[in-house]
Amino acid sequence: MTTAKQMIVDAFTKTFKQRFYNELVIGQLAHSEFKDNVKKGDEANITMPGMVTLFDYDGGDLPTAETATISTCKVKLDRGKAFHFELSELEEKMLEGPEVDGEKQHEIAKDYTDDAIKQFAAAVDSAYANLYTRAGHYFDDNGSAITLTPQVAKDIFAYMQAKFQRGDGKGHTNWVDGAMVCVIPPEYQFYLGKMDELKYTDKGQDEIRKGYIGELCGWEILVSNNVAQPEDGVFYPLFGVKGKTLAGGISANLNTTFYVPEKNFNTCYKGYGLYGVGAPRADFLGSVKISAPLSLS
Repeated sequence: MTTAKQMIVDAFTKTFKQRFYNELVIGQLAHSEFKDNVKKGDEANITMPGMVTLFDYDGGDLPTAETATISTCKVKLDRGKAFHFELSELEEKMLEGPEVDGEKQHEIAKDYTDDAIKQFAAAVDSAYANLYTRAGHYFDDNGSAITLTPQVAKDIFAYMQAKFQRGDGKGHTNWVDGAMVCVIPPEYQFYLGKMDELKYTDKGQDEIRKGYIGELCGWEILVSNNVAQPEDGVFYPLFGVKGKTLAGGISANLNTTFYVPEKNFNTCYKGYGLYGVGAPRADFLGSVKISAPLSLS
């Protein structure tokens, strides 16, 4: 039977791979890849979704096929998060009782892993959020933050929809039906919640993505506490295309190990994860500088 010590290590590895993506909100704009055997400072090549080029057709034979453009974004894995905690003998014995089968054991072990995974995902989300400075579509009030009202909150969605749909004016649009995502802070949600015409509806998905609250002007709206807030009361919601706007490299596991310190009967667990982010498609990224003071009046 697997020992409680090894079960907790296994739970960190298994649960991380199963649940990490589900904990991302802003990361839903990104193409993120797990990378094995990485160390801090390594550069990872992230292969972004491919694109093809259309050309004029005159009715004759087609020219030789072009190689589909697959862009690669280099991301430096220069950030990390670590954990280090102690578990008492009594807690370990709870995991090793004869009445606890392997599945139940894993479920109990997850109690010690879930919070670490949530915090790690939040750190990656926060790093994505701070790429707003590279936004191709940027909107503010002549350098100042736009003060929200319910109508202004809606107008921003319509403005960004028009910006993305216009594209380069040569037929190429940055709008992808069914894949447009906006991530807003809870303060912004407060203003949208005052609008009668915004209906928060279940789209019939088997699993509503984390943070999802509804749709407006073709945008799927997600709420996150990790939206960039470089100064008090000022926020930078992000607009982009699901899975195509940002890029991320993430270590494939949390490198969990255990040990028993000298003169101690309890077991200590430690581990770390590395990550890096980038914004390879600035034309697919939008941001707005807003002020969203909360008031019940």
